[in-house]
Amino acid sequence: MYLVIDQGTTSTKVTLFNGDGKRVDSSQKTFKQIFPQNGWVEHNPKEIIESVIFCCNDVIKKNNDVSISSLGITNQRETVVLWDKLTGEYLYNAIVWQDRRTEKKCKELKDKNLEEIVSKKTGLLLDPYFSSTKIAWIIDNVDGVRDKINKDEVCAGTIDSWIIWNLTKGEIFATDITNASRTNLFNINSLDWDDDLLEIFSIKKTILPEIRDSDSYFGESKALLVKIPIFGVIGDQQSAAIGQFCFDEGDIKSTYGTGCFALINTGNNIIRSENNMLSTIGYKINGKLSYALEGSIFMAGAIIDWLKNNLQIVDNYKEIDNILSSTNINPGIVLVPAFTGLGAPYWDTKSRASIFGLTRDSDKNDIILSAIQSVSLQTNDLLNAIKADISNHSINSFNKVKVDGGMAENQWFLQNLSDICNITISKSFEKEATSLGAAIVSGIGSKNISNFSEFEKNLTKYDNFNPCIDKDLRENIIFHWDHAVKQTIGMVFK
Repeated sequence: MYLVIDQGTTSTKVTLFNGDGKRVDSSQKTFKQIFPQNGWVEHNPKEIIESVIFCCNDVIKKNNDVSISSLGITNQRETVVLWDKLTGEYLYNAIVWQDRRTEKKCKELKDKNLEEIVSKKTGLLLDPYFSSTKIAWIIDNVDGVRDKINKDEVCAGTIDSWIIWNLTKGEIFATDITNASRTNLFNINSLDWDDDLLEIFSIKKTILPEIRDSDSYFGESKALLVKIPIFGVIGDQQSAAIGQFCFDEGDIKSTYGTGCFALINTGNNIIRSENNMLSTIGYKINGKLSYALEGSIFMAGAIIDWLKNNLQIVDNYKEIDNILSSTNINPGIVLVPAFTGLGAPYWDTKSRASIFGLTRDSDKNDIILSAIQSVSLQTNDLLNAIKADISNHSINSFNKVKVDGGMAENQWFLQNLSDICNITISKSFEKEATSLGAAIVSGIGSKNISNFSEFEKNLTKYDNFNPCIDKDLRENIIFHWDHAVKQTIGMVFK
């Protein structure tokens, strides 16, 4: 049995898998989203670790008659925590990957012509999305942190490091290579923290965790009801790719959680994007390193939460399903969900959400449909950019996309996604692909399985959606979308 922690943006979920990779039990707990200012997003680190321990112990108690061989961890990436090395107390709330407070800092670095060296070394861009400027902001703005760093009393890490530290009661301060690759401090060529990058962001290497392979041993959990060896730590999107069996070059998946993340396996090739995609580490498992090309959308499932909790125009998620299936698409009504800016391929930090094309006869159903369809349209932008980037390499163009995440449970959305992207969409029968990926990595790390394919033979059933939209309608929808995005970016007050 494998116990897997999936620490996400809005909740923590812990799942128990059997030796065949099938789910046995799970426990989930949400936690508070903190929005101190416009564009700022935070989490309480104590609440996160409490949710992790609660869910782990809940599953352990319900399955006290089984033997758990290893514990795997997958997590929201880029989100950072700084804590006191001596007391274990966090020094400031976790700054979440969605947070945009470091826009000014990123612009200053761009104005110094530093983006090229950052991109060359990391495969990433200079954007508030990544961890480096978040760490620097806490150092610069929270009283006493710099003094503690000078006394070697501070740990800084992504959420995986925070979880590992707490589960091992401070014995292990480590991260995995995939999480490290999302910080803008890690060199994807030399595979280590980079001195030039640390100097650019004014961050000392002494506060950063040790980097280990994804399937490494990360100590023993001592904060749970039972002690379990921790094998396998991996960022959530890389984990979802493994859970979707994207093991070969050209395999691509798209995950629809709070945000949307499309990731294609590029094998041992670092593809330098010419279309604002990200080059990143896919995994390092069994000593084998695999790279990936990724595009990120900030708002996917979070749009549904906005419709329900902020606009309050629906009472429950089932109502959204009914509205989508009974409402005709109006191509002229477009919602651009730039609530915290636009991600790939635009990377526009200042844009904010806009709705275009409303008339007197427009109603809430039009808004709801355009909001959900915006996820399909953003995905289409990502896929087009990825296709352009791989066209000059030996990687074959893909003819289907494997999908997972909460939105992938909606049949209307999957058909719309296929129609807008003009490609086959394959939904796995295993909806917890992210957790499954971490279970596979944990199984390999603990030597209970030897390779990826041992789970694959049991879990390869897919539900396929193929394009069936009228060509003219599709082109009209995309035309209005492109126009709306340009207007949204153009409306920003510089």
